Amino acid sequence: MFEILESLLIALLAVAVLFPVIRYALRRLSPAVNLERLTADEEKYMQKQELKLMIAYFFFACVFSVFFSGALALVSSIIHASGEHLHVLTPNFRAFFAPGLLLGLTLALIPLYLIQSSLLGQDYELYRKYITQVEGQKSFQTYKLLFAMMLVVSVVVNWYAMRWHVNIDTDRIEITNLLQENRTYNMKEISSIHYLGAEGEYLIAFRDGSQLNTSYLKQVQFELIALLSERSGHRVVR
Repeated sequence: MFEILESLLIALLAVAVLFPVIRYALRRLSPAVNLERLTADEEKYMQKQELKLMIAYFFFACVFSVFFSGALALVSSIIHASGEHLHVLTPNFRAFFAPGLLLGLTLALIPLYLIQSSLLGQDYELYRKYITQVEGQKSFQTYKLLFAMMLVVSVVVNWYAMRWHVNIDTDRIEITNLLQENRTYNMKEISSIHYLGAEGEYLIAFRDGSQLNTSYLKQVQFELIALLSERSGHRVVR
């Protein structure tokens, strides 16, 4: 949980840091001309209103990130469900948090756009004038392009993330990675099984040097680890 909160905090801080940089770039690309400038008091007031919008965005981003991480984990388990294998392990919430966070940060812009007029009320038109002054005349079109690019990247990242899964039968383990590459191991190829200190979290090492960390997989039950230990001939190292 701490790892997830840390990742979320870092992402929000990154957005807060990059936003002024993007705004400066937009102003340089399409500076506002022939526009009556706001007074110093109006600018200060608009900055406070903008902070309100930023807080709303962070709220939506947090909610969406958590929701999509859980939803992606659920969809992945449904997609890879199969009665042909003894066990099917799919990425859990923790594994999907990074791609879910990317999708959440992107789609959080939609509700923010829809409610900004309600949040600002009678100050909405003044805020639009302020945005034109600090970001340039074509900032809205640029934001739409950036949103489309982020959405495409998010979909691609999540599509690849959902490919990872592990099929386990009585005598072999089949691992499918993000690039849809399959590696199949006989149980005897397991060189060690280390318990990582939490329920369902094990580090399984193979003779070719590759490893499988079950911390990012769900449905890892004790019976499964007992099967791997029995078939491989290696006891679980604690």
